[in-house]
Amino acid sequence: MSDHNPKILLLDMLDAINAILVYSKEIDYSDYLEDRKTRDAIYRNIMILGEAAHRMTESFIIKHSQIEWRKMESTRNALVHGYDKIDDRIVWNIIQNILPVLKKQLETLKEQL
Repeated sequence: MSDHNPKILLLDMLDAINAILVYSKEIDYSDYLEDRKTRDAIYRNIMILGEAAHRMTESFIIKHSQIEWRKMESTRNALVHGYDKIDDRIVWNIIQNILPVLKKQLETLKEQL
């Protein structure tokens, strides 16, 4: 793992989450499926989120184990390496249910730094 500044990585992660939430605002699942540009933009930001999680130091990850760092990494890897097998129902669930909670967790963590 790279030794990067956690605060900068948290800012990158929050920026990616905010972008996803903006892109998915006021659309439903069928709109999401019909709009390739939106899906592509969301996929890219999920990849950024996972890459930033990957760059966190091991000590930071251990200290803040309430965050699901490895799940973010594995989601990024699934999008990159399994691009032909993306399950958009899972991506939509991430957008609707996981990212709002993760955003709050990361904002709290950022304020503590």
